[in-house]
Amino acid sequence: MSLIVFYMYPMWMTAAILLSVLLVALEIGYWLGRWWQHRTSEKEIVSGDIALTAMYGLLGLVMAFTYSFTIGRADLRKHAVISEANALGTAFLRTDLIAEPERTELRILLRKYAETRLITAEEVSTLERLRETIKNTLDAQSKLWPVVTRIANKGDGGPIEALMIQSINDVIDMHSLRIAVSFDRLPLAVFWLLLFITGVALAVSGYNRGLAGDMNRMRMTALALVLTAVMTTITDFDRSLDGFVKISLQPLVDVIDDMDVNMDANKSVITHKEEGD
Repeated sequence: MSLIVFYMYPMWMTAAILLSVLLVALEIGYWLGRWWQHRTSEKEIVSGDIALTAMYGLLGLVMAFTYSFTIGRADLRKHAVISEANALGTAFLRTDLIAEPERTELRILLRKYAETRLITAEEVSTLERLRETIKNTLDAQSKLWPVVTRIANKGDGGPIEALMIQSINDVIDMHSLRIAVSFDRLPLAVFWLLLFITGVALAVSGYNRGLAGDMNRMRMTALALVLTAVMTTITDFDRSLDGFVKISLQPLVDVIDDMDVNMDANKSVITHKEEGD
């Protein structure tokens, strides 16, 4: 699994890199225009303006498509977290249908597995940590199925066993879904295309101003800032665990809290029964 290089830096550094590239492109275009000024006619300047209008039109189209793409993928990641929380909660509740000692054992394993699904930005900041995080969650997941197998072997293959098997299957399947949507990001080629079109459009803008003999750097810098903000936001939607737009893991936190409350309540009931005996 490969990560786009910009996702490995803080958001402010990504924005600074993009802004620097755009400002350099603007300045290069401007000084090229000044150098070529004495060889350029008025007619050629007008033609350059027409080409520039087409470039910004294309830039707006590409930005709209990439923005829509990343928002769609961010929604998929959010729904994946909610779906996994629902699957874990359903599996935990259905453990009430099975007998001891598998009931308590499966509850503890589900609780431990759910905790490994609370993945933070630090745990995936490098490829090594990412691999370790995935390994830990798969290790916790691998302990679920042997318990379900024992439950199925002890039972008569009725609806209770079928419900439990289905629930654990759903929990296991959600791992693959979250992995898939987490790495379904904006293709690197599309990102470089967007950066290339933006840089060329600003370079041509600077070139035209160089042909005219002057450039309002404040306005052009403001334009570069706006374009940088849009591009940074596009990459931000692809960074679900850090940046400014994060995918909330609160549904998983709520499920883990419910598991803890349920397990504590069961412990209290067992304690009261033992004291009564």
